[in-house]
Amino acid sequence: MVWEVIKSMKTVRGLVSLFISYMIFHGWAVLFLVIGLISGNIWFTAVGTTVVLFWFGPGTPFFPLTLITALLIQRYLLLDQTNKIEIKKKWKELNDKESLYKKE
Repeated sequence: MVWEVIKSMKTVRGLVSLFISYMIFHGWAVLFLVIGLISGNIWFTAVGTTVVLFWFGPGTPFFPLTLITALLIQRYLLLDQTNKIEIKKKWKELNDKESLYKKE
């Protein structure tokens, strides 16, 4: 499902919204980590590492949050109506798949 949503964002506005959404949740921490390692600033390195490890941890909804935020940015901020994916429908599918995995 993740690749299906990413493939549907094939316009320039879709790719920009995906990039912005990634930067909101994870990208700034990667930049902090890189800047901290280059400059030797321990605070930047510690903050970047902490956030990166948090999002890579088990149980964090990084991909669903990033994709839903990207869809919202694409549709409502960048006013791109070419993406026909319904956010509510995809959210329900995601929750149904998670509940199936928990039962098994």
